[in-house]
Amino acid sequence: MTTIIRPAVTDDAAEVAKLMYISSISPVRNALFDLMFPGDAEKRLEQLKGLYLADARSWFHFSHHLVAEVDGEVAAALCGYGESEAGRLKLAEALPEIGWGEQEGIAFAKRMEPVFRVYPTFADDVWIIENVATFPEYRRMGLISSLLKEIVEAGRDNGYVKVGLGIIIGNIPARNAYEKVGFKVTQEYTDGSFEEIFGCPGMARMELEF
Repeated sequence: MTTIIRPAVTDDAAEVAKLMYISSISPVRNALFDLMFPGDAEKRLEQLKGLYLADARSWFHFSHHLVAEVDGEVAAALCGYGESEAGRLKLAEALPEIGWGEQEGIAFAKRMEPVFRVYPTFADDVWIIENVATFPEYRRMGLISSLLKEIVEAGRDNGYVKVGLGIIIGNIPARNAYEKVGFKVTQEYTDGSFEEIFGCPGMARMELEF
């Protein structure tokens, strides 16, 4: 078995879109991307692929992703970025590229209000990790640990002072994986409306200082 960690490329779009969706599934009632991208599963994956390939380089964009490849097949992925270069403002630029207009943007902001109230935000000097997922058949192979080490080093090399991410409260496997490479929970955010939708109280901020 041959495993390599490499930058994502445009040809990975279909597989990384699936992994991005998997990353939004936690031990909760609904997936975060189900709320973000309403519609059927096929449409949702097409929108994720569109953001991955868009001209606007939001945190969905392939240029921010690393993949773990096992015997030539994409097995796992994640992304790392700075808020100022790829965060919410850049996402606002990317959404029209997948056909979203003003009304879709307004509806998106409304339905995501409970998520925004618990989703950790980070300063511009924090390297943010997102979209962390492995296909089920490749789990327990240490792929996420390898990807995390690489993406953390990328943040250090780019001059960031710490690394941050958000996890669903109660997602013990994810928390354990991040703690293995030095992350610690620094704050929890809870919201009643979020709990009604997702069946968990909220999200936690985890951080790793260099």
